[in-house]
Amino acid sequence: MLRRCVRAAAAACAAALVCAAALAQEPGPTGPKYRLTVEAPTKELRELLGKGLQLSRWQDDAEMTPELLRRLADEGVREAREALAAQGYFAALVSFSLDRDREPWALTLHVQPGPRTVVSTVELFFTGPGATDPEAVDLLRVVRRDWLLRPDQPFTQEAWNEAKREVVRSLSSWRYAAARIASSRARVDPETSRAALEVTLDSGPAFLFGSVEVRGTKRYREEVAGNLSPVKPGGTYDRKVLELYTRRLLETGYFASARVDIPPEAREGGATPVRASVIEGNSQHFEGGVSYNTDAGPRLELSHRNVDLFGTAWRGKSQLLLDQLTQEASYNLDSPPRPGATWWTASTGAKHSIIQEEENTELSLGLAHSWAGAGSPTAVLASAVAEEQRISGEAADHRHAVYFGIRIGFRDTDDIVLPRRGYFGQVTAGGAPDELSTRGFHRGTARITLMQPLGRNDDLLLRAEGGIVVARSRQGIPSTFLFRTGGDQTVRGYAFESLGVRQDDAVLGGRYLAIGSVEYTHWFAPIWGLAAFVDGGNAWDTGDFDPVFGVGFGARFRTPIGPVRLDVAYGEEFDSWRLHFSVGFVF
Repeated sequence: MLRRCVRAAAAACAAALVCAAALAQEPGPTGPKYRLTVEAPTKELRELLGKGLQLSRWQDDAEMTPELLRRLADEGVREAREALAAQGYFAALVSFSLDRDREPWALTLHVQPGPRTVVSTVELFFTGPGATDPEAVDLLRVVRRDWLLRPDQPFTQEAWNEAKREVVRSLSSWRYAAARIASSRARVDPETSRAALEVTLDSGPAFLFGSVEVRGTKRYREEVAGNLSPVKPGGTYDRKVLELYTRRLLETGYFASARVDIPPEAREGGATPVRASVIEGNSQHFEGGVSYNTDAGPRLELSHRNVDLFGTAWRGKSQLLLDQLTQEASYNLDSPPRPGATWWTASTGAKHSIIQEEENTELSLGLAHSWAGAGSPTAVLASAVAEEQRISGEAADHRHAVYFGIRIGFRDTDDIVLPRRGYFGQVTAGGAPDELSTRGFHRGTARITLMQPLGRNDDLLLRAEGGIVVARSRQGIPSTFLFRTGGDQTVRGYAFESLGVRQDDAVLGGRYLAIGSVEYTHWFAPIWGLAAFVDGGNAWDTGDFDPVFGVGFGARFRTPIGPVRLDVAYGEEFDSWRLHFSVGFVF
């Protein structure tokens, strides 16, 4: 009996193995395939839901079943409602239909988003020491002014989160580095499609700057980085000071990257150490490039920089620039930064140019003592210039001057590379004595740019520049100290330096300069916009100021190296149109 049972069990196992092998050789059944279609009134919503739902990811799954598809469709309706609510559609109607007679099955998501919710009111409240700090009144006013999500703007989750991030960043920019959001609430009324926003900000304790700690130096002494610090221990915490320090470190050429901040764990306030973390770059840099400028045509640039000459941290830079108008070679030698962010610079150069029928060959030597500020460095300088000038091929005129002067830069902007608010500029003054020059003179210049946003997507830029040379005549003064204008970043609509003193077919430099510009830009997207502008000004030597004007429009592109401008301008003086291209600002 037992033997018969064992035989029967063995036979059953063999039959099971044979059946399993047969099933393994036959293709298994595949589940239903489907295609998802979203019916929504706008392309934006169709793309949002068509790509973001789980339904779109399972369309070709081999293990799909009708029951699973039904559950996925129900879940897709819930996901769609949540995604629409994040975009401000809180009263959306979402349903689905499934056509099983088509191959593959057709699953359609029907969307009626309803009205989009907009912001009705915004209330910002402040708590903590900053709320009653009389010195923080201006800071709180700026925080309120720069709140991003304003009344009548669409209320979306992304915009809500961004506005809260930015308001904390704004409040924590000065004195109250640990500012945070204590509470926030968005009260949405689906019937009226309006959202009332309330945010309470806790300033946290007041922070002071402590000592500066430099980290990451290997080749250079810590003093090389420490000497550039604008941080004053015991002074009020200010993020702009840390950003300025970062910019100074990177501009030296010593470091490939730099980050200056207070420890992220600091929450107690008071004197807090400042950490300057750097990564040293290569000591030698070779650079070359070909570019195009609408004023001078194609340009070839070659340069070599050694920021650690003979292991001393002295910085030497040689540069060669070649284009259709100018050929220039130069060499600059900078000392390591000294305490107080000061350094010495020695320079020499040779330049040949033919601009507006004026041919100049120039040799120069210079020495400057510079100290870093918020804008371009301020410097006390001396330079010697010898020049040979030919006008329209006539006999050469030799001029020279030894110039002593001062250059002062200033800047206060909301961003380093892409500012929208603030100002920057430069003032220079100096002169050349009769005993050391073919003609003695005094010289002064001033340049300023003002930027003011006119709402979230509109900017106003005002620019002014002036210059004067005090001398009995311009004769005998090297052309580098005289004024000509016209071109991409001066008076658009005119060729490069085509405005000045006319002599036969040539345009020469004059003793006076005045330029003004008004530019309005509307940003259609975060990185590009359109601008309209009016430029006016001239350079002259005698008589009254007779300005010429250029008007035009152009495209603007925000890039990591600064704004790119492509302009078309009409110059009324010569009744001509010109194309202008430029990158960045002249600080």
